[in-house]
Amino acid sequence: MSLDDVTSANKIDERARGHEQPAVATISRSLELYAFFAAIFLCSMNYFRSDYIYFTLADLSFLLCFFLAVANANIVVNVIGKLSTAAWCFGLALLLLGLTASSIVSPGPERGLVVVLQYFYAYFIVLLLFGGRSYEELLAAAKIYVFSILAICIHGIYLIHVIGETNTQFVTGSGRFNGLMERENACAAVIALAIQVLLLLVSLRKLNWFLAICAFIVMTYGLLLTGSNTGLIGCGIGIAIFLLFNLTWRTVVPATALCLCIPLVAMTPLRDYLPDVFQKRVLTAVDTGDISQAGTFGRRFDLIQEAAGQTGSTLLLGIGADQYRVSSAIQKPVHNIYLLLWTEGGFIAALGFAAMVISLLGPALAASRIKNGLPFAICIFATVAAFLAMGNAMTHMYGRFWPVPLLIPAVLGQAFVKRSQA
Repeated sequence: MSLDDVTSANKIDERARGHEQPAVATISRSLELYAFFAAIFLCSMNYFRSDYIYFTLADLSFLLCFFLAVANANIVVNVIGKLSTAAWCFGLALLLLGLTASSIVSPGPERGLVVVLQYFYAYFIVLLLFGGRSYEELLAAAKIYVFSILAICIHGIYLIHVIGETNTQFVTGSGRFNGLMERENACAAVIALAIQVLLLLVSLRKLNWFLAICAFIVMTYGLLLTGSNTGLIGCGIGIAIFLLFNLTWRTVVPATALCLCIPLVAMTPLRDYLPDVFQKRVLTAVDTGDISQAGTFGRRFDLIQEAAGQTGSTLLLGIGADQYRVSSAIQKPVHNIYLLLWTEGGFIAALGFAAMVISLLGPALAASRIKNGLPFAICIFATVAAFLAMGNAMTHMYGRFWPVPLLIPAVLGQAFVKRSQA
């Protein structure tokens, strides 16, 4: 074999290796993206989880996506803008610090470790996985998320109106739909947040109008099946903000008609076509003017009063993560995330959580200054407002079904800003 033959063979081997490496990298990036999409689709399906710890099938997909992102060097920390990301991380640090310090001196420090890790995973690791995605990939993720919630609602309608199921994992004994979420109020809240994402996609003209209207009707009916006042209020806040910022002479008539339809349906015989659980838990309270008729409001108000009475003694250090249910006279956690974090992690824990959520207004301000960026700003504002409002009726919010709908509008808005400035 001549020297020229050896040189030619070496060049062929180098070219082969050069083609092989990009191919492997492309496959790895594709697997990372598919794992991310799978996690987005599954994040609200709590039913698929471990029996021993709170670890869902979505968490497995998120974890796979994270390892692939590390291998692909695709970890981007600056997800929602430098200042907003810094504010988010600072708020999260306050939350974790308050819960950790309080749990160390509590009777159950091991529960503190679990809760702190859950919050870290939900609000930091999940945040990182939204980084490194293109605008088109994030749009696809938003559509997948809406489709996921739509599938959950269709599943609930089928169980209640076709099979007539009650007193199971998916439908409570009182007929309330909790579906694959297995939590009625959380299910309603997630549907309310998904509707904001749906409205954003419609505003961007990324969904067919007919399909969007059908999805809106199904998701709204799914929300009614939960019989949740919390979800209904959150959804109403979000839609009201969308309508307020989109009012023009052309849209004022449809908006007015929509607002009038709601009380008309409640006051006419059409109410008989609404879900029974919605009539009992929501309309009964409206008719009588007695808020105690709205589900378990009385018991929850007692818990709120009890927790408010403890805020003075838990200003610096709380009673420890997951310890409220132990110390409470009612033996239940208070259904108010701000009071719960304050009493369990001190004032800085509640302050950190609120600061973290409010930091998402940064991408909203940035998008509002960009041409065609107003829909992102409106959706972010609506989502943050609805999320903060619904937090007044929630316990710990570290389930991965919380940060996903909260972050989708913000990361989409930030991606749009980056693309516009490129």
